[in-house]
Amino acid sequence: MFIGHFTERPYQDQKSGYFGATGKSIRDLDLSNDIYDPQIGADLYNRYLDERVYAEEMGFDGLMLNEHHSTPFCMGGAMNVEASILAKITKKAKIVLLGNILPIWEDPLWLVEQLAMIDMISRGRLVSGWVRGTGRESVAHNAPPPYNWERFQEAHEFIVKAWTEPGPFRWEGKHYNYRYVNPWVKPYQKPHPQIWLPGVVSEDSLKWAARQRIPYIMLATKL
Repeated sequence: MFIGHFTERPYQDQKSGYFGATGKSIRDLDLSNDIYDPQIGADLYNRYLDERVYAEEMGFDGLMLNEHHSTPFCMGGAMNVEASILAKITKKAKIVLLGNILPIWEDPLWLVEQLAMIDMISRGRLVSGWVRGTGRESVAHNAPPPYNWERFQEAHEFIVKAWTEPGPFRWEGKHYNYRYVNPWVKPYQKPHPQIWLPGVVSEDSLKWAARQRIPYIMLATKL
């Protein structure tokens, strides 16, 4: 059994009406960030990191992080930054990303290098999850929704190849093109960190995960 510690890491400010996942309804696309208080934000980021250190001390197997954008419901707009900090300040627990939103990445080679560095610093404790993202992510990052699934699959294929095959090589795809792929930092784990697929029971995603033999993590479901 694998037991992980997870919270959404929400913005919590009683004065503005946002306290955890309760209070006012969250209107992602018309809520101004003018209510954001940097002092509160700094306190919360440090608190959430401390909570994960304590979770490891209490014996949790994994420290789980997710990523959302333009919403007070989750402050994890740069999840890989948090993961890199945890890679250094924790010692045993897996660092589980639930996960990087592949369709919004215009340069997945950068993601190849970021995740390899996290795996190196943690000495092989990274679990790298992919997600397709919600509508708010597509809007915030100007990612074309009709190509969400295509971009997800191509980015996954490219990342795994960059982690596992010797460079340099060229990549000529439908959505991503590289003249030179030769990332110097390679993952600590071989052939690469374990990949998970969190989702809300999309039939396409479930079947794809089964074909790839990737664990599927069901979220927001009554099952």
